[in-house]
Amino acid sequence: KQWYQRRVAITAGIAASAPVWMFPGMLKDFTGPYRIITQVFRDAQPDCPAKVTQSWDVITEMGKTTAGLKQLTNLFRTCKPLDRDGVISLSNWLNGMYFDMAMVNYPYPTSFLADLPAWPVKEFCRRTNASEDVVTAIAAGAQMYSNYTGKLECLDLDSDPAGDLGMTGWDYQACMEMILPISSDKSVDMFPDDKFDLESYVSSCEQQWNTTARPFWLKYFFGGMDGFDFSGYSKIFFSNGRLDPWAAGGTVIIEEKFCLADCPNILIEDGAHHLDLRSSNPADPESVLMARKQEVDAIKRWTARPGTRFEL
Repeated sequence: KQWYQRRVAITAGIAASAPVWMFPGMLKDFTGPYRIITQVFRDAQPDCPAKVTQSWDVITEMGKTTAGLKQLTNLFRTCKPLDRDGVISLSNWLNGMYFDMAMVNYPYPTSFLADLPAWPVKEFCRRTNASEDVVTAIAAGAQMYSNYTGKLECLDLDSDPAGDLGMTGWDYQACMEMILPISSDKSVDMFPDDKFDLESYVSSCEQQWNTTARPFWLKYFFGGMDGFDFSGYSKIFFSNGRLDPWAAGGTVIIEEKFCLADCPNILIEDGAHHLDLRSSNPADPESVLMARKQEVDAIKRWTARPGTRFEL
């Protein structure tokens, strides 16, 4: 929304959960999203991140034997018997599950990315207490994400529980113009080491889509950190949720003034991804209610006309 305002003649806008500074040439540290996810799981249950950390190597080792592959297939109830490539797919699926679960860690049941209970991270961690065996524990938690309703017979690693949300279009954007450098570092988060490499990422994207990527286009066209600031912007309300991995690239990471005028910049203590833009719910935490009030006040301020009364 804030970029649209910069290039199109509109009055004002709300930028909720927008990682506007998480693009090539902006942030120096790419580990922010995974560090946030780890903290969200730690807040839910202090020992939960340790279980996740331990599970990666154990799953990899189990995938090296026939017996281990069979056990993983049974534990995670995969639709196809796992082979060694399937174990890589399983690990990738788990990685995405943790990321998405933190994004939609809402205080009430939702079906945005999957059918999930209220505070799904807390429920996941609770279910891991069912077994002392770390992989059995993680599998129990994963069943909550993949099949909370109990309607699915098996876990299809090739399908997305969110269904069709236009992900093909997003995959193209994330390859060509909205490249989001994200790294994991097991010394500071609960994920295996995975350092983002822009050159190899761009090469892979160009092979996939047969076109030329523009990794720095956003920075130069719309502005960003490191000499390309937002000094020409005004009347944009920036909000980020503390529970949202994308907050790592949001404007909330700095405190100083960064725009021309009237750009509120808040961190919502109990907010996951764009919770402030979702419909009102009796379970909404106070921090989200306060954020919405500030957003409404800003809209009133921006749209006010002398001698008129505006109600929202």
